[in-house]
Amino acid sequence: MDKLDRIVVGHIEERLLDPERIEEILASLLDRRQESVQRRSQHIAELNQRAAEADMRLKRLYDAIEAGSLDPAESALGERIAGLTALRDQARADAERTEAMLKGPAHQGITGAAVRELASEARTRLRLGKGGYRREHVRAFAQRVVVADDAIYIKGNKNVLLKTLMATKGGKSAGIGVPGFIPKWRRGWD
Repeated sequence: MDKLDRIVVGHIEERLLDPERIEEILASLLDRRQESVQRRSQHIAELNQRAAEADMRLKRLYDAIEAGSLDPAESALGERIAGLTALRDQARADAERTEAMLKGPAHQGITGAAVRELASEARTRLRLGKGGYRREHVRAFAQRVVVADDAIYIKGNKNVLLKTLMATKGGKSAGIGVPGFIPKWRRGWD
C-alpha cells in the first residue's frame, strides 16, 4: 500500500498538478463557469427590468386613480394592482437571490493564473508527510484508483478537482463529504 500510495501521489503531483496541464484540464470548466456567470448576470438584468416595468405600470395606475380617470372601487382595478405588485416583488426577490448566489464562493472568478497558483499550493501540501490533510487531498484528487496487471488507472472529476484546489487556497480540508451524486457508492448497504 505504501508503494501504491507513493506512486499515486507522485503521479498526481508531477502530472496532474503540473501548472500548465491543470490549466489545460480545467479550461473548459472555467469557460463554462464564466458563461454561467454571464447568463445569470443577464438574467438579473432582465428581472430588474421586469420589476421596473411593473413598478412603472403601478405608478401609471396610481396616477390615473389620483387624476380621477379610474374608479378605485372597481373590482378589476384591485386585482390588477395586486397582480402587478406580486410581479414586481417576485422579480425583485428573484434578482436579489440570484445576485447573492453570484457573490457566493462557488461563483468567484477563477482565472488560469489563479488555477496555476492553486496547483502549486496543492503540490506543496501533498509533499507534507503522512496525515489526514494529505490523505483527504489525495482522495479528492483521485476519486478512484484501479490497479490492473500492467497499469494503474487514476480517475477523477474536474468539478471535484476545482473544489479541492479552492479548498487548498483557504487551507481547508479537501474532504468531499458524503458522495450524494455517485451512483451505487454504498451499494447493498441500504
